[in-house]
Amino acid sequence: MVEQGGGKRSNNKPPTILTKEHRKDQSSHDAVRSRTHTKKGSIQLQLLNKLSVAPEMSHSTAILDFQLQWVDKGVEYLTDNKDFCVVGVVGGQGVGKSTIASMLAGARPTGARRSYMFWPQSREARETGVNQTLGAYMAGSTERFIFLDTQPLMSHSLLDSMMYSDRAAEDPYTQIEIQSLRILMFLMRVCHVIVVVSDWAVDPTIPDLIKTAEMLNARTAESTNVREESPPKVVFVYNFSDRSDFMHVEGHRRTLEDLMRFSEVTEGEEGGVMAYWLPDNKLPVRGATPPPPQYLQYQGHSSFQFCFEQLRNKIFSLPRRSLSSHTLSERGWFHMSARVWESLQKSQNLSEYARLLSTT
Repeated sequence: MVEQGGGKRSNNKPPTILTKEHRKDQSSHDAVRSRTHTKKGSIQLQLLNKLSVAPEMSHSTAILDFQLQWVDKGVEYLTDNKDFCVVGVVGGQGVGKSTIASMLAGARPTGARRSYMFWPQSREARETGVNQTLGAYMAGSTERFIFLDTQPLMSHSLLDSMMYSDRAAEDPYTQIEIQSLRILMFLMRVCHVIVVVSDWAVDPTIPDLIKTAEMLNARTAESTNVREESPPKVVFVYNFSDRSDFMHVEGHRRTLEDLMRFSEVTEGEEGGVMAYWLPDNKLPVRGATPPPPQYLQYQGHSSFQFCFEQLRNKIFSLPRRSLSSHTLSERGWFHMSARVWESLQKSQNLSEYARLLSTT
């Protein structure tokens, strides 16, 4: 016992000290307390777990297979995050759209092709004249940008396979055009930004397809909660441009504005359509000695890295439209996209348009 007033102890028995259990750090303690004592805290903890980190993607995953049927595997790489942007990349065959999509997703222009998210066209595919991408593929970045790469529009390789297939009940030319329109209509409904890649500046095929897809989308009434009055932003990219292309940029731009006249995707843009020119990305040959700086001459344009950085900054800074009447998460967007594709496969407007094409 201890005497009152601070006196000495009356015996030699050591005092008994009561110790508390080692307390965990404050954040862990608060999480456990909110989970066990309040229902609201439990829900918040579950939401934090869902929004934590998405599985990292080292390669793209298919959302449309080679028969253009929807694939649900891509939802595994998405989260409940509601702050995201969807960028679709389309173009003709062999124009480098898969390469550009991979670079937008984070690949370095000077990096190895095997590290690209979307598989670029191989040398064998170029020599045999076949397309590399079949269906559509999806890849995500850590900045929560979702990139879509699709099979080429109006592909002569796909047209050739349709002409000699057993399913050539319809006119193959009509079939390949309807297939390209369906892909464009899909991207217009589910993307914030669409990047249209071409390898020469006077091709009217893709602008005509875009305006036709706009017309069919405006006349299609589907129960997908998509706001048709808010079109996506369309950015035109001219790949493999040489010195003469850069010398006539203003003329090419005026031609493109004439081709896209009366199109809603270019309305309200300062300076008209958004168009960028990229030079050929000539990678150094392995083992070759680079020339000394005094022998490097001005090529008539900036480097590929500089031009592409301008394009990337522009795409990432564009305002994001609302894709639905309510706020969508990444997974909600994926399920909405599946419904949109299913509705387009049953679209009566596309069927009527195909019938008109076959009779003309």
